[in-house]
Amino acid sequence: MITSPTPGSDRQGARNKGLARISALTLGAGAAGLVGAAAIALTLPSSTTATNASTAATTGTTFTNPFANGNDDDSGSQLQGGSQLQGGTPPATSFLPPVATSGAS
Repeated sequence: MITSPTPGSDRQGARNKGLARISALTLGAGAAGLVGAAAIALTLPSSTTATNASTAATTGTTFTNPFANGNDDDSGSQLQGGSQLQGGTPPATSFLPPVATSGAS
């Protein structure tokens, strides 16, 4: 007696076959992504190359510190003896109404 497979086992076989195809596609796409990422990483300049190039470019230049004389220093170290703020008249008042800045209508 030879029995034919039941319809449920046919469906199970087709499902397993479909899952195997999906797994193969996913594995192939992942491998292609890794190969692409490696190719991009190899074509990008390395950080040591960029550092060496910038070092070579700045070796021959001379830097002059604009704050060396102390006149342009904003650190507040010159305000040792009280406040040295300048006095004067305040700006004139405006009689124009405020302008709406939001886009609401």
